[in-house]
Amino acid sequence: MDIFDGQWHFSVTPYVWLPTIYNTTTLNPLGISNGVTSKLHSTPDTYLHNLSFAFFLAGEARKGDWSLFSDYIYMKFDHQNSGLKPIDRPGAAGALPFDSSSGIQSNVLTLAGSHSVWRKGASHLDVFAGTRYLNLVTTLNYNLFPFPDNLNASVSVNKWDGIVGVKGRIGLSEDGRWFMPYYLDVGAGSQNTTWQALVGTGYRYGWGDVTVILRNLSYNFDGKGHGGLDARFTGLAVGATFFFLNT
Repeated sequence: MDIFDGQWHFSVTPYVWLPTIYNTTTLNPLGISNGVTSKLHSTPDTYLHNLSFAFFLAGEARKGDWSLFSDYIYMKFDHQNSGLKPIDRPGAAGALPFDSSSGIQSNVLTLAGSHSVWRKGASHLDVFAGTRYLNLVTTLNYNLFPFPDNLNASVSVNKWDGIVGVKGRIGLSEDGRWFMPYYLDVGAGSQNTTWQALVGTGYRYGWGDVTVILRNLSYNFDGKGHGGLDARFTGLAVGATFFFLNT
């Protein structure tokens, strides 16, 4: 199948991504003015049994050298080690006796248009521009004597960022079946920066592709509001791409 034959080609890629999650957030339980810093570091073996729901889907519509693509990520889990690190307050003890846990709900939507600027055999390079939306809710559940159990505090971030980048694949075999997908974007909004990268290997069957990739998605709000939020998702993903031709 030649995706550059000038006809409309569509693809849908459901995938599974199991990232290690790093999330640093400053919250304000009980109205504490300087807040407390929750540092969550969670791996798949610690969060999978508390995973409420996860959904991952990518898609592309291409005609010749032009394409539109999207990617959607949803994850929600609770009862993770908060890594709570209290912030010192003038005239008060620096340590707060919290018994706490953290939860995260994340929605990430990427939308972009791309143009192929180089092609050779089974290899190609696209440049693209678009936007990415982040909705991230971090919740701190805690107990603090003499207050009742099951207190909580949360921080919610909703941001659109502009992004630019490159993507494509490199053919690894003469028949074009083995290939290396790659992707890199950088972006920014009014209060943050973001970047995403992936690289992996894939194999093309008659019905579509199977890929295994290493992927990283990062956000940084340090010193720019939103509680000095840092969020990073890094890990392996496995996906299956199904192709459809509009004839």
